[in-house]
Amino acid sequence: MIPGRPRGLVVFTPLPPTRSGIASYAAELLPALARALPVVAVVARRQDVVPLPGIEVVAVLDYRARPEWRDWTHLHQLGNSLDHAHAYLAALRRPGIVTLHDPVLHHLVEALTLGRGNPAGYAAALLAEHGAAGLRVARLRAQGMFDPGLRFLLPLHRQVTDGAQGVILHSRFAAGRVQRPGGPPLRVIPHHLSPEVAALDGLDQATARRSLGLPVRGPILLSLGHATPAKRIDLVLAAVARLAAAFPDLLHVIAGAPDAGLDLAGMIGQLGLQGRVRVTGWLPEDAFLPYARAANLLVNLRHPQAGENSGALVRALGMGLPAVVDAVGPAAEYPDAVVAKLPPGPAPAARLADLVAGLLRDPAGLAARAAAGRAHIRRANSLEASAAAYLEALAAWDTDRD
Repeated sequence: MIPGRPRGLVVFTPLPPTRSGIASYAAELLPALARALPVVAVVARRQDVVPLPGIEVVAVLDYRARPEWRDWTHLHQLGNSLDHAHAYLAALRRPGIVTLHDPVLHHLVEALTLGRGNPAGYAAALLAEHGAAGLRVARLRAQGMFDPGLRFLLPLHRQVTDGAQGVILHSRFAAGRVQRPGGPPLRVIPHHLSPEVAALDGLDQATARRSLGLPVRGPILLSLGHATPAKRIDLVLAAVARLAAAFPDLLHVIAGAPDAGLDLAGMIGQLGLQGRVRVTGWLPEDAFLPYARAANLLVNLRHPQAGENSGALVRALGMGLPAVVDAVGPAAEYPDAVVAKLPPGPAPAARLADLVAGLLRDPAGLAARAAAGRAHIRRANSLEASAAAYLEALAAWDTDRD
């Protein structure tokens, strides 16, 4: 064994075809890590096992039958959905290193407790992390009183982070939500750029539009990825309605699966945007990326700010698609030359419409942002740099070696 390097790595994670950005992230990262050390990926069920180059992929039940793996370094890839339930439970049973893609895990914890008829487990989690205030929230919720915004104020990540050897996050903003005196060591490793992006370098905008059945002329505004209320799709639609007179051929494409709690059809109808908005539904990776080439501008907003990074934003910037982001949160850490930032304040739809209009009316400025974003992401967010940073963290935090 090489001194300072783990003997092997066990990674609890979802993998494709699970429809999770973190699944795609892991499928790209793990083969890069496997070039340096043996890697085993643990997925939830045997039917989830799929081949991955250089990786032994097993289900949780089969992992339990291999006690020799218990001494390997463990890495848990955690996001805020039931796709990561097995990784969350493993992080409690066998603590290791955690990649916290979402600093807010409240939705996952409530799905594992309240969603399975266990209100006592939910109350215990809130009490353990947030004390008497957390317990009061659980009791009020049991009486039917709960503000959804409390999920973001009570993140419920400490049960998995407090026992961790170390925690990897993707932004300084996210690290600020987790850092505390006496807490685990933290490292910020930027979300890597998918290697799939390079395969589209030769695809031009007109060809991408024709292949997707989009208008060859006219500006296209893009929302990319799973469409949720937190991505402020309602605000983007309101801005599109304000832009209609000045940009009569503007098309808003929502390229991703709409959240069940988002009444897209109702909002589009109420704003009179029929014919101006196209919703694709869920897209596989090979269909997902061409939309970033076809568009003129990505709008990638978040509210409330939980602290998660957007893999869709990284891909889009790496392809040379300019973007509008919130001036607060992880995306605000990109240089001003790379992303246009929407500051907080009143009348957000009007301010967003003005910002988008200014960008669309300045083709040279958009082109400069496109070039700056592409160069920045390909330099700072390469898969090779990400894998090297992971290996450095694993070596630094691997306290269970012989």
